[in-house]
Amino acid sequence: MINFTPRLRALAVGCAGLAFGGAVLFSQGCVQQNDSANGEKAADGTPVKLASLPPGKLLPRFPDFGHMPAPGQYTGRIFKLSQEYPQDKPTIGAAERKFLDIDFYKDWNAYILAVRDYIYEGNIEHDGVANDFYLEDNKVRRWYHVPWQHYGPHGREGIHGLTKEGPVNPLTLNPAQKDQWQTYAVGFYNAPGGYTIGRTWADAENPDVTITQSEGFPEGTVVGKVLFTTAPVNQVPFLQNPIEWDAYTALSYANDSVRQMSKVRFIQMDIMVRDSRAAATGGWVFGTFVYNGALNNSNPWLNVVPVGLMWGNDPTVTDNIVNAAPVKTITNPNLKQTIINTSAQMPPMHLGWGMRLNGPVDNVKSSCMSCHSTAEFPEISPIMPTMATPAPQPGTPAWMRWFRNVPCAKPFDAQATSADYSLQLAASIQNFLIARSATNGGSYSVQYWKGQAIKPILGMRGTSEPQQKQEVKELQMVLRRK
Repeated sequence: MINFTPRLRALAVGCAGLAFGGAVLFSQGCVQQNDSANGEKAADGTPVKLASLPPGKLLPRFPDFGHMPAPGQYTGRIFKLSQEYPQDKPTIGAAERKFLDIDFYKDWNAYILAVRDYIYEGNIEHDGVANDFYLEDNKVRRWYHVPWQHYGPHGREGIHGLTKEGPVNPLTLNPAQKDQWQTYAVGFYNAPGGYTIGRTWADAENPDVTITQSEGFPEGTVVGKVLFTTAPVNQVPFLQNPIEWDAYTALSYANDSVRQMSKVRFIQMDIMVRDSRAAATGGWVFGTFVYNGALNNSNPWLNVVPVGLMWGNDPTVTDNIVNAAPVKTITNPNLKQTIINTSAQMPPMHLGWGMRLNGPVDNVKSSCMSCHSTAEFPEISPIMPTMATPAPQPGTPAWMRWFRNVPCAKPFDAQATSADYSLQLAASIQNFLIARSATNGGSYSVQYWKGQAIKPILGMRGTSEPQQKQEVKELQMVLRRK
């Protein structure tokens, strides 16, 4: 039986319409520039205290994964959740200054490449790509996973910790893509982000959902996410010279009940940075990369090409432009808070709605920032307008709710509690409550909104079944016209 803290009980009151009195609390973590990230050491060189496994205890606080091949199917390395979260608040160090000192408004490319290098450092210098991004191997700085991503049909597999994301429908990646494929991903946070995750989950049986609303993630928080697809090279030629991982994947996107060993190919990397210079438009900077194997670098991780950078949703731009089956990248000059790469090294990208930033496996009717702005608990609004019931028409005020510039530590819906743009953290709370309901044979009031059960976040790019069918139908029409 869960013994909820007063804060989590207060959330149940919020679900009835109070939501902590409707107040939005901004702490220093959301407005200051000097509180953050130096990995294992503070600014004075003293070690950052970590939450560690008590002596004599066999099991960590959180499970590592939820799906693993049967004995004999796989004998290789096993994923380990990085969960020794900092107990002392880290500070910004020289490593973080390398990108925080770059004016992303003036030199977006230098900024995004500096963040890429920060994420790569210590994570890719190993014996073959199959051993990269095992966070425990990083000798440069610590990175951390969000717990409770193991649960449910989309949960972590046990080889690389990949969670199942949304589908990649035909023609989304390339004119040669004739079939629907799957996406799998693993995300991780640097020390300041890990500090916030650790505070939220300080009690493994009673998460404090108010941390990301009362404080938000600290300045200098960096989130990295590497995404892989089951799509073969013959349908996505820019994946040539691929980075391949073994993974325990679903038989198909529609069939979660059967898993199999398969090869997945690196296709995309996402970044998020808490940067106060973007405070007027939300406080976060988003970037994404696409893999282009034609570059054929000796280190294949360097074959990524920046797609662009965004720090706002351009809420006044209502242009209904969708490039669902790209043969070339289309840009929108009306956007002032998104920059898209025009380099010939970048394969044709569909981008997001109105040509806002989105990666190759993202949804064409959303954007990086739009999707993440919905991170809250309870998830009153879905992550995309196309998933709402009824779905609003593009460009209407109802549609543009998903393209507001939501401030950091403020919820998408006033009655909810903010997860400060962290869909993983919001999903972890939902998964935890669903699992506890199953264990205890009952539900909790915080799992309901206006009498309706809150729907779980199925992958960070999940789409509803009706939406999938409609998108496939639209793409088939495009294919016939060609």
